[in-house]
Amino acid sequence: MSTYGQVSSVNGFGAVGEIRVHLSDPAESVQLRTAMVVESLPGFRCTCLGDVCFEVFDQDGGRLAVVVLHHGATLRWGQWESDAVLTDGRLLLAWLDRHGMSGPMQQFKADRQRAEQGAPPAPSQVEASPSRGTGMPGDGAGTVARSNALWLGP
Repeated sequence: MSTYGQVSSVNGFGAVGEIRVHLSDPAESVQLRTAMVVESLPGFRCTCLGDVCFEVFDQDGGRLAVVVLHHGATLRWGQWESDAVLTDGRLLLAWLDRHGMSGPMQQFKADRQRAEQGAPPAPSQVEASPSRGTGMPGDGAGTVARSNALWLGP
């Protein structure tokens, strides 16, 4: 099956238009899926809309998934009870940068520098907030494993 991905800015920072990537290219698909591996579902949801929206479509244009990157550190997918922490968010930021969307990496670096200097977060930086009881049992480890298996494939 031929799939493609479309990546667009949510907050307008550093992105003009969108990136369209054909995920039928095995190397491209592996790079993106590896960059999107998550390590945990800690039970929180960021209160912002996110930075970058990843949409995955099948060959007929049917939407398969929508995943939103938050602050270069977490992903939101409607199938998860909370935002998921990326194993290494810099991999996904670097992938975006290589594909012409440098704004998220620049914002991440600026936020990191500001934090190292002890400065308060930028007004656009919204802290994550605890989720309001999801009713989901456990810590989400099984969900993380299943989700990573979906991204990484067989």
